[in-house]
Amino acid sequence: MKGKNIMIRATLVFCFFFVTATAVQAANSCRDCHENRIKMEALGYGHFSVTQQEVEEQSHMPATCNECHLGNPAESDGNAAHKGMARLLVVSKKGLAAGSSPRAYPLEYGTNPVNRISAVADKGGKKVKDASVAAISWHDKNPGTLSQDFSVMKKTCGACHEKEFDEFSRSTMATNGKQSQYKGWTDKKRGPHDCGPWFEGNFDTIQQNTAVTMSPESQRINQKACNICHVGCLDCHFNPQKKSPTDRSKGAHSFMKTPTSESCYGNGRASICHAGPEDRRRGAGYFGDSFSFPEGSTPDVHLKAKVGCLDCHESSKSNQTVGHATVKRQAQGSCVRCHAEAVKSHAASLHKNLSCEACHIQNVGGYQATYWGPGKMAGTATTYFKFKAYYGYMPEPILIKDQKGRWIPVKPFPMAVMNQKTSPFVPGLYWRFPAELPDLQRTDDAWAYVGLFGGLPDNNKALLWIQMDKMSHKLGKSRSCDSCHTLPDGTQIQEVTWKYSDPGALPFSGSHEVFANKDGLFIRKMQSEKINLEPGYKLSALAPWAYLKDKWQVRGDFSLPQMKDRNILESVQKNPGSAQKSGIVHR
Repeated sequence: MKGKNIMIRATLVFCFFFVTATAVQAANSCRDCHENRIKMEALGYGHFSVTQQEVEEQSHMPATCNECHLGNPAESDGNAAHKGMARLLVVSKKGLAAGSSPRAYPLEYGTNPVNRISAVADKGGKKVKDASVAAISWHDKNPGTLSQDFSVMKKTCGACHEKEFDEFSRSTMATNGKQSQYKGWTDKKRGPHDCGPWFEGNFDTIQQNTAVTMSPESQRINQKACNICHVGCLDCHFNPQKKSPTDRSKGAHSFMKTPTSESCYGNGRASICHAGPEDRRRGAGYFGDSFSFPEGSTPDVHLKAKVGCLDCHESSKSNQTVGHATVKRQAQGSCVRCHAEAVKSHAASLHKNLSCEACHIQNVGGYQATYWGPGKMAGTATTYFKFKAYYGYMPEPILIKDQKGRWIPVKPFPMAVMNQKTSPFVPGLYWRFPAELPDLQRTDDAWAYVGLFGGLPDNNKALLWIQMDKMSHKLGKSRSCDSCHTLPDGTQIQEVTWKYSDPGALPFSGSHEVFANKDGLFIRKMQSEKINLEPGYKLSALAPWAYLKDKWQVRGDFSLPQMKDRNILESVQKNPGSAQKSGIVHR
């Protein structure tokens, strides 16, 4: 009798687990559909066929479909099952609207590192790159704003990675901590910036000092354009790629624990994230090549050496106390790990007050001018369109002293924003963030206020400044001694050439000169070939320099130290190796 009872209990337990497992499996409509290729093809979405095993092999995580994508796996109806689902966002050029409906084709993977991932469309029965797409964003972004969606991140990534999500939520990256501090063009604390102000939440402040009427829609479009660059969890850790027949970890669900350098540059989704401020704005980026403007600039020497971003910039990878998603901007201390002798001998050399970058960055590309004026953003008329495509080269950076007296390289270029009423600034050199701030809150970027100028036939008045971001990448062979010391009085002169290729006018070429001496820094001799405007655009909006000419100047001593004994320069020119032996430069 006892054995019979044991058998009955065992049978009941088996039945319980069998029924429970069957119920769970039956409730998982995600797998019921997506693991059945025949069924998915019949629905017209065969490319969305995937098994739980494939996902786990590619992501290295045991998460189920709904744990990452939300939705309702208990519903068998397709619409009900997908309700509330977080989807990939395909952002249209028109209005920067984010479409999240199922696509006729999956994403395509190419070889161009800038645009490795692309959305495709059907054209005459053939797959072609979808020309209507402005950007691709992952499903942890808000489709309305294109910014981080913390509610989705908390329910998905944060459900399993609670500590990491908590630390990320408080990081500079997640809070847009630097750029969001620019409250308007005339914000006293931070000044005007090449990227523009943080439009969200600052409409009234910006409109108050704008001489023409702004529309809330244009303000929203401008902010969405900013938000595309600001990161969520997936921007750093998601690494989709073409499925491999030999490597089962490669596919549409591939992840990486430690972000690659490519992920810092948008990971194949156009020139976004750090690609913009480095290769585009500063013009001295890590990757260069196809990321650079103009295309083809020499990459940082560390790229070839396979030294990645997180090898130099401290993060939770190298220091757990830093906090997830916090990456230290200042990386000077990391140089000694590979260049101990150079760092030591440099500290005792004649050039000890120069940063490494001051000598080792040349041929600076990217923006050579930028102007904010009326134009169109994503098909919407806006008071503030960034006419930025003055792409060209400055042979060597201009060197200036930072807040601690160290010489650093910058690329001074003219900037203006039109239709300003007043300005609170006094002409002079300013630093974005004070020197006494800790590293995580500080940058070494400078800017120079020029003035508020009239004299334009329209879009009057123009607030002028000179952008002077510090450059840290594109390290390579040192510039020559002559590039700094040819002129005995320490004057610096750089001839800049560029070509304009933004909306508003047919492409045109031009040039200017950056002149820095004991009296000040001057951007002068601005000239170009004839400018042919497109209908609806004003010359004052995209080329105010045509009226303002040599107005971009700031007073102060921008000269290099004068050589006490120019015989030293002559001896080094005859015997370059003597500079290292005699302690003029590092060994």
